[in-house]
Amino acid sequence: MTDIENLEQIISRTFGIQKTIRNKANTNSCISPLNRSPHNLFAKNFLARLCRLNQKFRGEPLALNDIAERVKNIGEARNSGWAGPYSELVALDFYSQFSEFFSLSYINQLPIKNHRKSIPARNGQKEVIDIDLCLHLRHDLVFTDVKSFNCIHQNILDEVIETVEEYSLVTLGKSVMIGVDNLSSLDYTEVKSHLGYEKRKIYYELTNAVSENRRVLHYESKTGIVFTFRIEYSDSISTVKEYSPFAMAEAYKYKFLDYGSKLLDDQYSMITMVRNPYFNDETVDFGDFNNTFYRSLARRTFIELNRMKDDAARYSSSYGQGRIRVRDVAKNLAGIIFIDDESPSVEDEVKLYAAYVYLNPNYAVKKPLTIRKLEKYFRNERESQIKDFDDFKWDNY
Repeated sequence: MTDIENLEQIISRTFGIQKTIRNKANTNSCISPLNRSPHNLFAKNFLARLCRLNQKFRGEPLALNDIAERVKNIGEARNSGWAGPYSELVALDFYSQFSEFFSLSYINQLPIKNHRKSIPARNGQKEVIDIDLCLHLRHDLVFTDVKSFNCIHQNILDEVIETVEEYSLVTLGKSVMIGVDNLSSLDYTEVKSHLGYEKRKIYYELTNAVSENRRVLHYESKTGIVFTFRIEYSDSISTVKEYSPFAMAEAYKYKFLDYGSKLLDDQYSMITMVRNPYFNDETVDFGDFNNTFYRSLARRTFIELNRMKDDAARYSSSYGQGRIRVRDVAKNLAGIIFIDDESPSVEDEVKLYAAYVYLNPNYAVKKPLTIRKLEKYFRNERESQIKDFDDFKWDNY
């Protein structure tokens, strides 16, 4: 049975819904463990999550079909492309733990005509604003779209590296593994804008290096970013990784500009970021690293970007020239929630997630959310998963 056929059976068995995936030969690092016996922790936690979601939404056929569709999307994805739909399932499961205090709706499509002053409307978006989740609190609605916190640099390079490794095995008869040093502090905007156009050149330089049995290749991009590729002619690869949570926050500070299309003009709009080590090993979860990184990144987004009058188009291709400023986007983002998914290493369901909640003190659409206003909705036996909760009340300078 292929990994895809196994996944189709999981969907049918769990949800009672038939989903067909066309490419039966496809696989990725998410669905492969589901088809191995015995199941590892990641697979066990994945299947348990699906059962919880089926139980939670069993009376809502449309939501249940959307959930089954996301599982199907995971199976259709190549490389780390499964991270997006997988992250939606993680976020849905995380928020469902606290839904005794609020109801959840999934998925939400809001007519753009009802939100003429929103960032997406001002940016020329048509028809609907598509947002994954809505938390229906007692007196407020909190909309949040879900994104996977994957490594943009690694996503771009993975495809090249995989192709070179296949070329080496098939054409040269050499089994190689290729890794890259020090990606964590490279500027997100520069890499996203330029590195993708250089994939073919990187491919040719790497194949030449492998043909000549070199173990190191230094590649300098057109913008001056230097990558050190390490090549091992064995089954293991060792790369150099130097991490600084503050350097990473600086590198990623424009990341949330990419999500302006999810921000409303009359309700709280947040972004939920999900990290799993299967698709992001940049954050190391050692000591207080993640907490420091997430808090620093949120503070830069809410406070540093709030002062910037530059066009958002300068830092993100999501915007037309002169329409939206950086500070406009920052002021319309009510908060960020980071969720670390510990599925590969944690057996206890109560410890499956670690969440970091940060609220924007400069939010301009409505009165900013505060810890006092929001934290009461996350109080039950799972509240230990909330590792940090900050509204920057005393840190807004």
